[in-house]
Amino acid sequence: MNIIVLTKNKEQYASGYYHQDLVDSLQSAGNCYLYGDGYKDYNPIDTFDSVILKSPFEESEIDVVICTTSWDNEESNESVDPHPEINLSLYNKFKKIYFLNKEYKKLQSRFDYSIKQGFDLVCTVNPLATEWKKETGISFYYLPFGISLERFKDYSCNKKYDFAFTGGLHAIHLDYRYLVKKEIFKSASMDKMANSGTELLFSEYPINAEYGEYKIFWAEFGARKWFGLKSLLPHGVAYAKFLNSCKVFLNTPSASDILNTRSLELMATKTLILCPRVDAYQGFLVDGINCMMFEPDMSDFKNVLDDAVNNESKRKKIVDCAHVLASKHSYDKRVESLFMHLKLL
Repeated sequence: MNIIVLTKNKEQYASGYYHQDLVDSLQSAGNCYLYGDGYKDYNPIDTFDSVILKSPFEESEIDVVICTTSWDNEESNESVDPHPEINLSLYNKFKKIYFLNKEYKKLQSRFDYSIKQGFDLVCTVNPLATEWKKETGISFYYLPFGISLERFKDYSCNKKYDFAFTGGLHAIHLDYRYLVKKEIFKSASMDKMANSGTELLFSEYPINAEYGEYKIFWAEFGARKWFGLKSLLPHGVAYAKFLNSCKVFLNTPSASDILNTRSLELMATKTLILCPRVDAYQGFLVDGINCMMFEPDMSDFKNVLDDAVNNESKRKKIVDCAHVLASKHSYDKRVESLFMHLKLL
């Protein structure tokens, strides 16, 4: 299969690994020409005729053009179109696929772009795909996030941390993270982004005494190390190994209740998911089977965390089950599913 992939170059991207993992799996599935910001052939004034001329394919040889999750313009508030000179609606000799990204914002702009470009199929991680199809007439395909099993796996790391969290707090949209922080941090330390690094300069240790028995790693976006002001958040393979070195990791629903990539990353690295007991996982996360859940009001959080950290046999049984499940959700399998669906169009 000959594929032109419209995508930004995310090979060195420090987070959001799904962008590059999707591209890697597309490359494994067919003959791909990658075009977009960050690649040597990219020119923002190119038309799609110019893109075809730069590619190794004749127009008649192209099977599909795919706009990946990183293609959109995320900076503009007016449009998601990253390259106005490219108009795919002028071409009908090949299939055209568009991957939505960040469906919780600028959704109408993404719908408008889908219609303008004449995509044959629009992929989304949002389970509202069927409803959107009825509302807009756009052909949607529900394709949840996947993972790279090359990056995320069991590295057999020593379990250095009992409990961990990294990422954005987003108290307005994802307040379960905020509630957990409020539970384990001292009230006077809620402004601290981490329990290590520069956040401790001239400050007392921010973790509540009742959680002092646990080896905790907490680092929000922006937290820095002592020297060089480098981020406390690990990247790349180091990030996967960091997950693998944690016994238990906080994972909360994403915006719009989308099943997030962190769930699969934790499963693949044999790290126990600790999450709130809410109806936001589409049945994917099941308490005691592939995760452990606490009540949203935090009433049993300490007891559940203690069980997750100290009951090794229970934790092993759960993470082993989760690890098997993760192996069925690689991006290779997502791409295989997509191309099987494409044959039916």
